[in-house]
Amino acid sequence: MIKKRESGQATAEFAMTVLAFFTLIAFLVDGGRIFGNYVTVAQAARVGARYAITHGSKSASPVGPGNYTALRDQVQANAPGLISASTTVTATWSGSSNDPGSSVTVNVSYSVQPITSLFWGGATITLNDHSTMVIQN
Repeated sequence: MIKKRESGQATAEFAMTVLAFFTLIAFLVDGGRIFGNYVTVAQAARVGARYAITHGSKSASPVGPGNYTALRDQVQANAPGLISASTTVTATWSGSSNDPGSSVTVNVSYSVQPITSLFWGGATITLNDHSTMVIQN
């Protein structure tokens, strides 16, 4: 008789445990996806800065203040997995000049919606990174 009364207990415990387990897995997967996006944003900022330092005022195809569409395109092309509409690329030059010896800072921002946003109330996370380098050409 005791065995019949306790037969549903294991099912209830399993249901509670499996719910907690899958919630934890969902958070881990989502955190990994967001971290991967951040790594891509950081790499894209470095790629943009490298592109800018090799396309200074002495270059055959210079980029500079007010004219860095090619730099944005280069960053977008080197940011696999990021949605272009959610990515913002800005560049600033020291002293508003793209002459050799000046520095350039490329900032990349990306807005990501967590899969687990049900728990956050629809929050959006903005990932930012920048890279500063000295213009060589």
